[in-house]
Amino acid sequence: MSDSTKTTRINDLLAKTRTTNHLATPLEKQAAAGAMLSKPLMSKYRYLQYHTQLLRNALTPIFDEKTLRGCYAIYVSPTELTLSLDSPTAANHARYIMEDCVQALRAYDQRFCHLQSIKFITSPNLLPSDARPVAKKTLSENTRQMITQNIKLISKNPHLIEALQKLASED
Repeated sequence: MSDSTKTTRINDLLAKTRTTNHLATPLEKQAAAGAMLSKPLMSKYRYLQYHTQLLRNALTPIFDEKTLRGCYAIYVSPTELTLSLDSPTAANHARYIMEDCVQALRAYDQRFCHLQSIKFITSPNLLPSDARPVAKKTLSENTRQMITQNIKLISKNPHLIEALQKLASED
């Protein structure tokens, strides 16, 4: 028996890490089941990743490194590009120097010779909530006193009372 015909059974219940509800899109259901992206979607992803790298290389003289790290191609046609930038300030600045960007792209690669315009949009920050920097704020003395005075009135739950006492005592 050759290696290509050997199969190893997978326990689907163990392999599946999360479940989706009935409102999930088919793509979310496939992702939850551990499925690969569809071929057209994967092809489009690779196409946009390739053009993102081309654009970053071509626009290196114009933009700083931080702006280029947040720059992604989201639509590519022979005459028009749409780029996503990670901040409104960067997108606004890029709109002002759009003609310089078009000229740089035309000079960088032959496939951009018919390029006429570039649109810039702002993409949302997609960091998970636990990865975002948390600014620790201190409670005022008045708030601390209110918490300590009213702990017993707020709840009978010992865990909540303990957490509130800890909150009121932190510096």
